[in-house]
Amino acid sequence: MGDLGIWAAWAAALTSAATLVVTTVVGGRREHRLWVRDALTDAFVAFLEASWQHSDLFHAQSGQSESPPAGATEAYAEMRSQLTRLRLLASGNVLRACEELLRQQRGVAEAGAGADRRAALARVSELRRKVVAAAKTEMGL
Repeated sequence: MGDLGIWAAWAAALTSAATLVVTTVVGGRREHRLWVRDALTDAFVAFLEASWQHSDLFHAQSGQSESPPAGATEAYAEMRSQLTRLRLLASGNVLRACEELLRQQRGVAEAGAGADRRAALARVSELRRKVVAAAKTEMGL
């Protein structure tokens, strides 16, 4: 009977160790996925907020001046910074959408006041929706 008890104890110990390893590996992967998703969400939100800020500044200017409004350069720089974070975390489809939006934001700044700028802002709005769709796909939403 003593040998049977020893084998049962060993079996229980091995089962416990195996369960611990599997739980640690699965839990670690889950935590990593959650971290990546949170980091992506933060980067997408910051990127899009900077895009909105940039557009709002030019929209508020409403053709009064050819020069960029105060704060526009900083908003564009924030978009570039967040794009760097996205390059580390996101897929190629997302990056292409974000890069296209960033280029168009630059186009807003370079467009003359009036109809050209309004058209550039309209294109930014379309591209922002494209970024949101790509972000949702990336995050499985």
